[in-house]
Amino acid sequence: MQLFPISLSIGVLAGIWAYVSITYGILPWPCFIGWAIYFFLGANKDALVKAIPPVLVGLFLTWLTLFINTAIKGNTLVLSILVVVLAFLLTFMMNISWLAAAPAGFATAAIYFAVGDPVKVIIPLAAGLILGYISTWIPGLFAKAENNPE
Repeated sequence: MQLFPISLSIGVLAGIWAYVSITYGILPWPCFIGWAIYFFLGANKDALVKAIPPVLVGLFLTWLTLFINTAIKGNTLVLSILVVVLAFLLTFMMNISWLAAAPAGFATAAIYFAVGDPVKVIIPLAAGLILGYISTWIPGLFAKAENNPE
């Protein structure tokens, strides 16, 4: 039963996100990837700090990859070569402390390749990071209330 509070928090917030995203025409699934990134990186405030730079760099580099391919009227072979460079950069950035969470950049790249629109990527992905934080914050409120009864 240890995971009940967080499970309940995540379940309720996921349901709210599903309703809001569908109602307002926002892709629901990238949010869950952002949520997973938050938990993968430690499920705390530091997770947000660790996630944001590689997410933004991953988004930019993937946009740049597709932009270059379009600008030079590339074909599948050209795009494949550009993806080699992209994957290299997304991996190599682990050498830079503030970009070390490279899986967040790869996840962002995957979403961008699927969606093709940076706004449709960043809004639900950011929502997932924020909902991840909220989903761990809410159970903490109840734990504090239990430990400090008035």
